[in-house]
Amino acid sequence: MYEQKDRENVFVDHKPTLRVTDLLAESNKAIRAGNSQTAYELSLRATQTEPQNIEAWLLRATLAPTLEERIICVNHLNELAPNFQDRYNVAFFALKELLDKNPYLAYLEETEELYRAVHTNQVLNIPKKRAPVSPFPLEEPQASPLKRAYRWLTLAILGLLLAGVGTLIFAPLAVFAALRAQGSVRSRSEVVKSTVVLIVASGLFLVGILFSVLFLLHWFG
Repeated sequence: MYEQKDRENVFVDHKPTLRVTDLLAESNKAIRAGNSQTAYELSLRATQTEPQNIEAWLLRATLAPTLEERIICVNHLNELAPNFQDRYNVAFFALKELLDKNPYLAYLEETEELYRAVHTNQVLNIPKKRAPVSPFPLEEPQASPLKRAYRWLTLAILGLLLAGVGTLIFAPLAVFAALRAQGSVRSRSEVVKSTVVLIVASGLFLVGILFSVLFLLHWFG
């Protein structure tokens, strides 16, 4: 008995959807046959049968005999699904025709997805269709605490071109900057990087000493 009731409930739940599908199919068939009045009446029955069906409202909007009814259909569509795919651009042309007749539009209110505006004596639902704007500016990424150490290390490498004199100056600065940065690093990878800077800067300092000695021997030799 319960199984039979469940089957009846399933049948009742799906019957309106199947019926709307049939109505839309018959309406499209009437359009192809050139019978626009019958097609419109079928789309009207579809929206009355299932008021939440977007395809039914879209088809009815394209077949509506008056601009006023097209606006009503577009309002329903925008209310149901502000980002629906308007394959026939019916919403655009309906709003354009309305504003061509009377270019008046007054802001009323808005939601996250819609603007509501008043045109003469009717309210229009106009989708925003734009990316949401963050209410606060995004925080700029913080600079790496090793940035200064990298800069001194680069200058230390370039200092090798000056017989190692520049390296003797900038390599210790890179070491001190890396040691100072280790107190504020936030991740294991930055700890590793600071250690690498220390090793490389120390090695460059030794190489700078060697270059300087060779330069002095060459100069005074």
